[in-house]
Amino acid sequence: MRQIIKTPLSVWSEELSSDLCDSLIAEGLWLPLENATIDTERNVNENIRKNKVGWFELNTLIDNLLLNYVLRTNLYNEWNFQITDREKPQFTVYEKDAFYTWHRDSDVTRPLERKISVTVQLSDPSTYEGGEFKIQDYWGEKELSIYPQAALRGTIIIFPSILKHIVTPVTEGTRYSIVQWYSGPDFT
Repeated sequence: MRQIIKTPLSVWSEELSSDLCDSLIAEGLWLPLENATIDTERNVNENIRKNKVGWFELNTLIDNLLLNYVLRTNLYNEWNFQITDREKPQFTVYEKDAFYTWHRDSDVTRPLERKISVTVQLSDPSTYEGGEFKIQDYWGEKELSIYPQAALRGTIIIFPSILKHIVTPVTEGTRYSIVQWYSGPDFT
């Protein structure tokens, strides 16, 4: 856990081109979108999370691209998490008044523990207001400084799934992103 405290995340600023972001948004809008859920039982609770989601398949361009970034980050940050599985990339749509309160992505009720989370900023920040991605340190005592890079289009943020994070309410426009989780056996 010392490495999480020392290097809690990686921010790959503007890694995806605007053309690729446009393409991913267009492809994502063709996906069947549903209300976002908050747990493995697929419960919807709009007091905790209010947005729409769809799912890209595994082994697509975006899935393979993100896998490369996750493996590099796991190595460079010396987290050395044992990663044995990944979930489908989730296309997320935050329209006006959409949000996700402070939460962790890790969940001990899953067969494999989520260890690494990824979020990709697809929208140009001039097309919406609010919708800020924020993240806290290991203890949940202070916010980590990731702005203004986190809001830049095409930015990839990779962090341990145990860190608390939030997407603040969107007040104007629509924010598009992709999130994905990488899992492995319990920590020993």
